[in-house]
Amino acid sequence: MEKVINPNALAEVKHYLKGIKQRDINKIPKDILEYININSSTDYQCNFDYNLPLKELDLLEETRGIIGMICYDYWCDTVELKKRFRARLNQNELRAQNMLKEKYNPNDIFKNAAMNLKPSVEPEKTDSLVEVEESFLKKIIKRLKHFLKRRNNG
Repeated sequence: MEKVINPNALAEVKHYLKGIKQRDINKIPKDILEYININSSTDYQCNFDYNLPLKELDLLEETRGIIGMICYDYWCDTVELKKRFRARLNQNELRAQNMLKEKYNPNDIFKNAAMNLKPSVEPEKTDSLVEVEESFLKKIIKRLKHFLKRRNNG
């Protein structure tokens, strides 16, 4: 089963390739270029500055992956270039994983949860409930004593 690629990502790739030198475009197989042209969205508008480096462009994550695949497979001409490209990808992946680990550190999850459970405002202590309970109990005791006295005297 063929994986469906986001047509908007293909539109961004198509737009990106317009800013690439023709000799580099010629390195990409015709069937891949044809696939990009046929399956890219016609409604999606891409506007970015070709003078900016790829990492500064506001592109979809899938677009970055497709461009990375094209770069690795067709523009890295030597084994050495492919090794450096792969090492850069691994370095970026490690950096992303470390950022996620810091943000969602499993050891800190319970610390943060415990901190969130503590009330931020101390509840006010009111003596009125205690007074009501005491007066209510006093009334009952008083009535019981009165009832027992009447019963014993009667």
